[in-house]
Amino acid sequence: MSDSKAPPARFRATIEYDGTSFHGSQLQPGVRTVQREVEEALGKLFDRPVRIDLAGRTDAGVHAAAQEIAFGPPSAWSPEELARALGANLPDDVTVRKVRHAAHEFHPRFDAERRRYGYVIAEGVRRRPFLRDRAWIPKWALDRDALDRLAAAMPGERSFERFARAGQPERGTRCRVASAAWCFDHPPFLFFEIVADRFLHHMVRYLVGTSVEIAAGRRPFEDFERLLAGEAASRPVFPAPPGGLYLTGVRYGGEWNSGPGIPWLPVDGHRK
Repeated sequence: MSDSKAPPARFRATIEYDGTSFHGSQLQPGVRTVQREVEEALGKLFDRPVRIDLAGRTDAGVHAAAQEIAFGPPSAWSPEELARALGANLPDDVTVRKVRHAAHEFHPRFDAERRRYGYVIAEGVRRRPFLRDRAWIPKWALDRDALDRLAAAMPGERSFERFARAGQPERGTRCRVASAAWCFDHPPFLFFEIVADRFLHHMVRYLVGTSVEIAAGRRPFEDFERLLAGEAASRPVFPAPPGGLYLTGVRYGGEWNSGPGIPWLPVDGHRK
């Protein structure tokens, strides 16, 4: 005899999307978002409204190679069936990488241990339209030693308030950065990877943008030290463009939902 009080089935899925034409991942009225597209596709499959939870918010123009979502579908679906059906109902700029069962209490945001982001710069490249929304093409030559020094200063637990567009009063501004490093092995691309327990709004873009300004000799290195210490710098931080930023992984129970790197760039990332 079945238990009528058993909790409804809950699934989790890893999805990938090109953020170029989205106004971010989170649901917003009157605009196209990743959450809206996924919820509408699931609603067609289940013939009822569906609300999904996401591992984290990505802003307009930001991409994801491994965003994690969770939702409660009818129990009749298997993960394999659901992956095929959902993939067939999503637009071309969103795809399902895998679907699997999840515990009833699983939440992709609150259960995440670490998140991993990658940022792509194309150095010394001009008029490459296909890179416009995939990488940042700065106008300046960059000092690689300076980029390495800046990345080496990021790990640790501290307030990153000076690298945030908006505060999060309910959770504070402290983040624990586990690793940060640049890879220069695949010119003309420079690949930055950072892993932390959480990220503030625009935090990675501010870290990259300020690093590029310093590596280009456009602001002093001491600015970065002051910002990390929570002090004011000589002028406000500079955000890198959103098109070069990718959510590349989320870790649960000691396991990442995806390997490092991004699909189109031949960089393995830093497995930390």
